[in-house]
Amino acid sequence: MKSAAKIILLAFVAGLAGAFVFQQFLSPAQVNEIIREVPANIRQASYTTDRADNESTVRPFETPADFRTAADKSIRSVVYIKNLQRNRRSMSFFDYIYGREGASSEVAIGSGSGVIYSKDGYIITNNHVIEGADEIEVMHEKRTYRATLVGTDPSLDLAVLKIDAKNLPAIELGKSSDVRIGDWVLAVGNPFNLTSTVTAGIVSAIGSETAALRENFPLELYIQTDAAINPGNSGGALVNTDGELVGINSSIISRTGSYAGYGFAVPSDIVVKAVEDLKKYKYVQKAYTGADVAEINEELAKRENLKDLKGVFIQSIRRESAADKAGLEAGDVILTLNGKHINSKSTFDELLTYMSPGDKVLVEYKRNQRVGQTYVTLENILGNTDILNSQSALSEDDIHFSDFLGAEMRKLTQAELEKNGLKYGVKITKINKDTGFMRKLSDLKEGDIIVAINQRWAGDPAAVANYLERYSGRIQIDILDSKGKQNTLRYRFQ
Repeated sequence: MKSAAKIILLAFVAGLAGAFVFQQFLSPAQVNEIIREVPANIRQASYTTDRADNESTVRPFETPADFRTAADKSIRSVVYIKNLQRNRRSMSFFDYIYGREGASSEVAIGSGSGVIYSKDGYIITNNHVIEGADEIEVMHEKRTYRATLVGTDPSLDLAVLKIDAKNLPAIELGKSSDVRIGDWVLAVGNPFNLTSTVTAGIVSAIGSETAALRENFPLELYIQTDAAINPGNSGGALVNTDGELVGINSSIISRTGSYAGYGFAVPSDIVVKAVEDLKKYKYVQKAYTGADVAEINEELAKRENLKDLKGVFIQSIRRESAADKAGLEAGDVILTLNGKHINSKSTFDELLTYMSPGDKVLVEYKRNQRVGQTYVTLENILGNTDILNSQSALSEDDIHFSDFLGAEMRKLTQAELEKNGLKYGVKITKINKDTGFMRKLSDLKEGDIIVAINQRWAGDPAAVANYLERYSGRIQIDILDSKGKQNTLRYRFQ
């Protein structure tokens, strides 16, 4: 028994001695890393060993964003909006006999969010949030206000409201032009009737032109984010990590109507321009060059023998438009506007959105591989620099150019209809003197108003052009000439 104990003891000592020798002389050099639990008072700190002085140091790195500060600064500037319509009860026979009025009540048919733009009660929201409303309610911090509609722009999906209040917590304005893909943003709004909801995400894209986007969003200029945007978020704020407004949440791409990872916001720089115009003129003063431009891709570059994909390609130019007067031509490539490089059609459109009719813009362009410069005086949609209002305004869909006819036509404005005592009318604004069918109709002149064709009212320029392009046989065109004289023209189209 004693001998066995001695053997075990000797084996144990020998094992310790062998391990010591292996550790000191035979094993490769190792560095043991000690992982410690991060103390609660140090957020996201990393622990490393400084090889130079062999002293362990704590090197905290910055968190992605301070969401709490951004939320605190912006959440009080977001309001809840109700779209109310009157639901009237029909009157019975006895109501008519005894003179009782039909009972009516207000029913909320929609809701959304809004952003307090100024302390004196101006509020931004989406046009689709308040569209068709008989009354608009704004709820802010347990108070309910009746809002008046200042103005809208459906093409931007923006609306401006006014409530009777003072010293409201207006949101701080940021510059959307400073926003970059990958930036952290917060979406602040009232989804599913939940108040003061904040979601976080990053900027996923800026100003693209996908087909899916055009079906769901009125703008080619937008900020795309993966911050959750759900029904009710429309009209709410998209803010940066400083709590500054960089966009108005407007739309999502989703087959279910709920958040699916793609949300879109109108950039704040565009919002500010639109809001100031609506406050002052009740209408957004949009600037045009008269040039129809296209994105340059490999196919277009090969077809037009372009050396690179920079800029935007001018496909056509309206005669006597701002671009035409400045000497630009179809086939030119616009490289910069006021020194800012143009890399896409959405960039070109965005820069014009910040400007107004009458502004002069320096255009750098390339023609036959030579670079030139010219100043373009921007115009409104009617081809002049006048200030437009709701009575004199048109949309781009109200103007049509026909290559076959060689003519441009547009709808009459409300002011023109009232001035001439008309309900409908299409004005001939341009006739190509060199090509096109309409130049053969010598009695039709620029400035004439087509009132009816074959005794049918003419109100849509595209429909009028399509009818004239396809018609064969005897035709009767009723016009009002530029001097206000009515006339009936008769032709035979073959």
